[in-house]
Amino acid sequence: MDSIEGISIKRPALGVQKDFAIGTKVETMPEIIFSIKKHTLWNGCELCHPEIFAGIKKGSTKYTMVEIFDGKFCGACHLTVAFPTTDCQRCHSKPVR
Repeated sequence: MDSIEGISIKRPALGVQKDFAIGTKVETMPEIIFSIKKHTLWNGCELCHPEIFAGIKKGSTKYTMVEIFDGKFCGACHLTVAFPTTDCQRCHSKPVR
């Protein structure tokens, strides 16, 4: 089942992308590796797009950890149903150059 009757908005499936790195604002902090496969295994892209990440374009870091800890963007799930935001190295996993 990929929707909840009376709650979910049925949308056409989005195209699958490859995993990608998200730069950080702190030079010594490892970049984030965003795994498409891990994030879409159960939910598909439509769970977060377009609502949770509206206006965010690939290659631009428009959100902050303060916003994520407030439950916005990644924090929508990582404060409720996914591993906690305090487990930093799970996302910030690309070695610093």
